Order: sequence, then C-alpha cells, then structure tokens
Amino acid sequence: MNLTIDQGNSSAKVSVFNGNAIVAVARFDLLSISALVRIIKVYDVKAAAYSSVRKPDARIMDLLRHKVKNFIYLDENTPLPVSIDYDTPHTLGHDRIAAAVGAATYAPGQNVLIVDAGTAVTLDIVTADCRFLGGNISPGLHMRFEALHNYTSRLPLVDYKGEVPLIGHNTVTAIRAGVVGGLVSEIDSYIDKIKAEMGDLTVIFTGGDCKFLASRVSHRVKVVDNLLSIGLNRILSYNENI
Repeated sequence: MNLTIDQGNSSAKVSVFNGNAIVAVARFDLLSISALVRIIKVYDVKAAAYSSVRKPDARIMDLLRHKVKNFIYLDENTPLPVSIDYDTPHTLGHDRIAAAVGAATYAPGQNVLIVDAGTAVTLDIVTADCRFLGGNISPGLHMRFEALHNYTSRLPLVDYKGEVPLIGHNTVTAIRAGVVGGLVSEIDSYIDKIKAEMGDLTVIFTGGDCKFLASRVSHRVKVVDNLLSIGLNRILSYNENI
C-alpha cells in the first residue's frame, strides 16, 4: 500500500493506493499525527509521498521516515517521470509538479491543460511527450470575493452559492456575476488560446472548486478530483524503479 499526502493551503488530502487504485481518501483541516499513525497501521502502508504548498510539518516528515520503508518528500530535486521546462524550478509549487505528473499519468500521450481551482487557480501545460511547460497563477474564487470585501469600505463579503446572473440586479448578484463570470471567462479564453497554439488538448479540472467551475466553462473538460494524489503515487512508483 502507498500513502500520499497533498497538503494545500486550506486542508490536507490523504489517499491510500493499492497499486494504481485508490482505496481510501480522507481530507483534514488539520492533519494530526494520531490520524496519520492510524491510517498507516490500518492499511499497512509501505511507501509514502508528501507534498506541501506550505512549510512541511517536521513531525509528519519524521513519522513517515520512521514508519514506512520508502518515503519521498516532493521538491525540485525529486526524480520525476516528466521533464520540467521552467526557468525557476526551485520556485515551482510542489502541487503544480504533482498535478503535472498526475496529468501525464491520467492522459498519457496527450497535451493537457490542468486547471487547479483552489485558493489560487493555476493553469498549467503538460505536453504529449511529458514536458511541463509552465502556466498561469491567478486568484481563486474565494480570494476574489474576499479582496472585493477587504479592499473596499462598503462591498459585502459574498460567496459563489446562489444566483449567478449574466447581469447583476443588486449588489450581491453583481459581485457574484463579476467574480464567477470573470473567472470562467478567463479560463475559457485561456483554453481557446492554448488550443489555437497546440491543437488537440485535453482539459482537466481539479481542486476544491473544480466541479463548480467545470460546469460553467464552455469547453468539454474532465474533472479529476484526485489528480495530485495520482501524481504523487506515480512519483513513488517511478522512484522505486530507478
């Protein structure tokens, strides 16, 4: 059994794999050592991969080093089954690396645009020959709503739940139409431009807001909730064979 930990800005996703098949997934606002010990014991975990967009938890690192036979903390020095064509690999988010490997695993031999819709929205390109080209980083839905509220004196804090009209008919719907409509248009426009540049393109949505946004874009897309976990598991198996 393999264990993967995808530590995001807001929560941690822990997945257990039997080979390439996911057998368990749990999400934690705060991943505790006791919960991690329990998962390792229940599933008899032998290998683990840990990715974090924040400073890694030293307690988790120490536990995994001592409890599993094969442990990988994902960073810019980790051997990967994709090449990183990025000017500053040391600044590249570990989540973007894991998603790139996940995309190459999920859609082998295809050009892929990854839309990772979380606290930030990243739009990254992986080519059919397994090269990560880079991409865009943009504020996510919640960050956009909070920015309008925090940087103005009178605009209320709104979220995406509720009516999203084309033309807002009050302040709440105007904010929702602007934020949601703006981000969807941004993603649609980027897909159009990448398709014009690269031709055939598979578009994969992942991240906390992926289903909401995927349902609103004008293109055919695939929603893969566990894309980063799939990538981390692939990185584990790749390193076991080199």
